[in-house]
Amino acid sequence: MTILQDKYESLVEQEDQLLTSLRTTAAYENAMFQITHEHAAEIDLPTAEKIIDKIHEYTEELRLDLLYVRLEKSHVAGMLKLTAF
Repeated sequence: MTILQDKYESLVEQEDQLLTSLRTTAAYENAMFQITHEHAAEIDLPTAEKIIDKIHEYTEELRLDLLYVRLEKSHVAGMLKLTAF
């Protein structure tokens, strides 16, 4: 394998990990909604809002990381195409 192929494979793995992380944050958001629904009388809403804000911030970081990985993956794929000739 060439350096570019190795890099591409690494980026595919990074993309997969980021997608798994994003699915995880979505699952935790949904769990928070369910907990809030089931325990509405016991939940301090301002605290729950702070928690969901942090989850949202982390989700946005993951999405940005995913964009960068996909951009780099596209670039490496283009370079691989150029070197295939």
